[in-house]
Amino acid sequence: MSVNESIIKNKVSDRRTNFKNELGEKEYSNLLRKQSRRRKSSSFEDSEVQVVTCPSCGSTEFFLDTIRSEKSCKKCGLVVEENIIDSTFRGTARDKDGNFHGQNGAPKNMAIHDGGLSTTFDVNKGHLNDKARWYRLRRLNNQARVSDPHSRNLARAFTELGVIISNLSLSKDVRYESVNIYRNALDEDLIRGRSISKILVATVYIACRLCKVPRTLDEVEKATGINQKTIGKNYRFLARELGIKLTPISPNDYIPRFASRLGLSSQVEVRSIEIINQARDLGVTSGKDPASVAAATLYGTSMLFGERKTQTEIAKTLGVTEVTIRNRFKELNSKLDFI
Repeated sequence: MSVNESIIKNKVSDRRTNFKNELGEKEYSNLLRKQSRRRKSSSFEDSEVQVVTCPSCGSTEFFLDTIRSEKSCKKCGLVVEENIIDSTFRGTARDKDGNFHGQNGAPKNMAIHDGGLSTTFDVNKGHLNDKARWYRLRRLNNQARVSDPHSRNLARAFTELGVIISNLSLSKDVRYESVNIYRNALDEDLIRGRSISKILVATVYIACRLCKVPRTLDEVEKATGINQKTIGKNYRFLARELGIKLTPISPNDYIPRFASRLGLSSQVEVRSIEIINQARDLGVTSGKDPASVAAATLYGTSMLFGERKTQTEIAKTLGVTEVTIRNRFKELNSKLDFI
């Protein structure tokens, strides 16, 4: 160490000691702790994310689809990760400088009947003699939260909605969209005289189509136990009464999920999308079930790239009959001759 560096180091040490004496031991330790948290926060934000390469094309650029809860390659479209859990910590917040901003509670959540802004009572705190009083207060508070029929309806409906969303592996965006549809239907008095469960399933089906993550009626029936005919009648009723415009489902929306289920490569997925686009331009897919068109396209494209899947395997995995797959495949191949 040079003489100049030694002098500078001694001056810094003397200033730090004087500052510590002026500020006080306790305040100085709190300041150091705050600076440490700030350095950790900034180092975490500035640190590079671990480089992950695409197993198909080797690209390092990925696209995170928060609606589908999927991470896919930007170059080849391979779905690298699906059903991603949202681990974002939202109870507290920090600004760019790392300063802590405390909140009194969680943000407003419309998926809870009262928005999640109600008071909760912790009966385990305080003196034992007060526990009976806190139990009574909590019971009275819970009764007040669902005191009117509107609140009771929402409380029951949103509890069932969480189970449906979980069974279908849907994202929170679909859940919030379904919540908005159900609240609008309740405000328009469309639920009266109808089953809450059946209306809920219809709202989930509509939300899936609005968020471009469609589920087939067969998938919804297996997950909820509601008949397909009932689901179709209720979702058309809600769409008509609430003025919801549902665009036709594209077979391309099914391709990534179906290809992932069948274990097909990204090149099969990309080629299938190209074939469907060509068939749509020729009007071949008009009036056909999108799921059956997607299944037939994947069946033909898998043979084209040497990743053949039997019709029985595709039918069992995707819920489409073998006869439908054969008919759609013959129609597509006769027009496009891709095999």
